[in-house]
Amino acid sequence: MLNALREPPRARATLGHVLRGIPVTVADGLRLGGRDALVRRLLLSAGAAGSALAAIELLTPGRAAALTGASESGAVLVAAIACAGFICSGVGSHLAPLTARLAGGGERAVMVSLGISASGLLLLGATAAATGTIPLVLAATGYGLVYLGFGAAGPSENELLHRRVTRAGRTTALSVQSLALQLVAALTGLIVGVLPPGPLPWLLGGTALLAGALLWIHRSEPTPTSPPPSPQPHTVSPSPTTVGSDLHHSDTDQ
Repeated sequence: MLNALREPPRARATLGHVLRGIPVTVADGLRLGGRDALVRRLLLSAGAAGSALAAIELLTPGRAAALTGASESGAVLVAAIACAGFICSGVGSHLAPLTARLAGGGERAVMVSLGISASGLLLLGATAAATGTIPLVLAATGYGLVYLGFGAAGPSENELLHRRVTRAGRTTALSVQSLALQLVAALTGLIVGVLPPGPLPWLLGGTALLAGALLWIHRSEPTPTSPPPSPQPHTVSPSPTTVGSDLHHSDTDQ
C-alpha cells in the first residue's frame, strides 16, 4: 500500500515561509468566498457550526456535573456523552447520501441536516432549567440530534466544495473553512462565559446554527462548465504532394 500511494516530491517549507503564507491563504479564501455565493454559504455555515460546537462543548461538562452531583461522576458522564456523539455523527455520515436523495440535492441536504442540529441544540436550551425524567430524555435526544445533523451535513458540504472549487484553490478553501469555524467558536466561547447560566447560552449556539441552515433556503446557480470542444473534420489529402500544404494551413488556422 505504501509503495502504491507514493507522494510526489514537494519543496521543503520553512517556518518563515509558512508564516508568510498564512495571510495570503486567508486573503485568497476571502476573495474566493466573495466571488462565489456557494463558497460564501459554506464558510458562513462553518462559522455557525463553530458557534454551536463551542456552546455544546463548553456547557455540557457543567450540566453533567449538576446532573450527577459531583465533578468526578460528571466527567464519566461526559465521556459517555462524547462517545454517543461520535456514534451519532458516524450514523449521520452514513445517512448523508440518503439525506441528499430525499432532500433533492446537496444544498437541500445541508439545510435539512443543519436544521436537525439546530433543533437538537434548541431542545437542549429548552430543557436546561428543567428537571425530571422527561426533560432528561429530551436533552439526550437533542444531543444526539446535534451530532446526527453534523454528520449528515459534512459529506454534502465537502461534495459541494469539491465541485465548486478548482483543484488549485481547494486547499485554501478548506483552510479558510476551518479558520471560520475556529474563530466563531472562540468568539462564542467568550460570549457564553459572560452570559448567565440557564437556557440563554444554549440558545445562542442554536440560533446561530439555525441561521446557518436558513442560508440554504435558496439554491445557488449551477457551476458553469466549459463546453466540450467540437470535433474537427478530418480530411484526407488526395496525393502525397499536398500533405505539406494541408499541415501548413492547419497550423495557420490554429
